[in-house]
Amino acid sequence: MKILFLSPTVPFPLTDGGRIRVFNLLKQIATKNDVTLLALETQSTDTDGVSQLQQLGIQVHLVPNAPVLPSVSFGTFLKASLRRQPITVARYDLPTYRQKFRELIATETFDLVHYEMFHTAQFHTETCLPSVLSQQNVDSAIWRRLCRETFNPFYKFAYWTQQLAFQRYERVLSPKFDAVTCTSDIDATVFQQHCPEDVIEIIPNGVDITHYQPDFSSEAPAHLIYIGSMDWYPNEDAVGFFVDEVLPRIQESVPDVRFSIVGGNPSARVQKLSEEKGVVVTGRVPEIKPYFAEAMVFIVPLRIGSGTRLKILEALAMGKAIVSTSVGAEGLDLKDGAEIFIADEPTAFADAATQLLTDASLRRRMGENGRARVERDYDWRSIGDKLHQLYTRILDSDR
Repeated sequence: MKILFLSPTVPFPLTDGGRIRVFNLLKQIATKNDVTLLALETQSTDTDGVSQLQQLGIQVHLVPNAPVLPSVSFGTFLKASLRRQPITVARYDLPTYRQKFRELIATETFDLVHYEMFHTAQFHTETCLPSVLSQQNVDSAIWRRLCRETFNPFYKFAYWTQQLAFQRYERVLSPKFDAVTCTSDIDATVFQQHCPEDVIEIIPNGVDITHYQPDFSSEAPAHLIYIGSMDWYPNEDAVGFFVDEVLPRIQESVPDVRFSIVGGNPSARVQKLSEEKGVVVTGRVPEIKPYFAEAMVFIVPLRIGSGTRLKILEALAMGKAIVSTSVGAEGLDLKDGAEIFIADEPTAFADAATQLLTDASLRRRMGENGRARVERDYDWRSIGDKLHQLYTRILDSDR
């Protein structure tokens, strides 16, 4: 099959969950299909990313970022509100991207177009080719949780309008595609309200189990880590909540505990956390595997989010014991107490982390259970094959 894959960004380097997911899906489908990627230039490393993708046999068209991609400013928010659009749609509604898409459709023969999230799904009217909409999460759920967490009237109103805008797109735009993919059963139930049941397909997040393997040689005593893009508010909220409300409780039993916040573009609030006892803010790192290896326990104190967390799957593949909130572990169907500890209240979260820090046999047992689980259910190779089968089914039904 000849697949045109629309992505808002170049999915390399693997600096966040979205890029990790898209890169691995592209890597897998390119083993069986002729894949062309259309992406927007958003950072200085994109040319290196293009080279990496080309080594996988993927043809890449990079749209120069001119004019510069608008920041999430009041003007962008106002534009989105007036059009009843999600802010990500308004931000990526770029004539240069649309024009390049038109050129590719006009000059090449594709069997199917894969649209990654609503960012690119807005361009679906340019062609009648068979189509797949890939949703990494339910955005309306994220904005609803943001609205619930804030007390600032302006932000509450802004988050509420975005919740409504995403709900509108979920209701109106999603049914226009031959298939809509979600990462979990929970997310699928949202889109099943608006689309025929046979249109929804679960393509879960996964992990490269050959790349992420248990390594305890550099494990540091009493070391906790969290990994994520630190300019994304749910991650900022998560580490703030942990440092303010959970870490002091752990320090009562494990005074030398160290907490590393690993991820690029830390906000001012995140940077300030480094002033607290035992807290390290790394900023962007070239490779996250060494940080997984160094951690004794991986924590996921998320209170806002949707979709499923790639970072949990990577930690499981590394044989790490994990403590997560319900939101953090949402959609993964992991066994609480056997493959992961799930705790939402500060005291319960601290107790679980303390137990794992001080009980080596429990920590190893949970790590072994987690590794076995990802080997069985979350290998990118089987997930990529599932996406390939979906493409095939769509084209067979159109013949």
